[in-house]
Amino acid sequence: MKSGGFGSPVEWHQDWAWYPFTNDDLLAVGVCMDDMAEENGCLLAIPGSHKDRILDHHQDGCFAGGVTEPDFDDAAAEKIEVKAGGISIHHVRVLHGSLPNLSPNSRRLLLFQYCASDAWPLSGIDWPEYVESHVMGEPTNQPRVTNVPVRTPLPRPKRGGSIYETQGAMEKTTFSESAT
Repeated sequence: MKSGGFGSPVEWHQDWAWYPFTNDDLLAVGVCMDDMAEENGCLLAIPGSHKDRILDHHQDGCFAGGVTEPDFDDAAAEKIEVKAGGISIHHVRVLHGSLPNLSPNSRRLLLFQYCASDAWPLSGIDWPEYVESHVMGEPTNQPRVTNVPVRTPLPRPKRGGSIYETQGAMEKTTFSESAT
């Protein structure tokens, strides 16, 4: 959620850096409850970035929740503007972020994460939760492990909680003049 007039930006990141799995057959589906435009903090994404490596999301040895590489270049970023009721879909490894909400209007987005039945989180799995979360397919106790780049979100962040709180510890930010 990004409230009108003060909804914070979300710094560049890859969801995969937050929660790697045994394979990367995962995607995020965002359902727009409001129009998502540049003025109210639309999503930005770098096309094709899901085919590249996982960038560093660590600062001072701890997970910071956003890209911390000094030579990171977002020049290829594209705005993802969607009308209320529309959806956005992105791969778990795509580089993305979002602008601050400078309008008086809210920008609400309902996010769903979908993954293959044989994609298991590297941080462990709760069997009953795993079984109950299935939308389609059969639960399996045989995770598929593929050769994909992984960085773990360890050591844990200095600030935990929401993505906004975790990224709040970042020294260098893209969308705001200084970290909070």
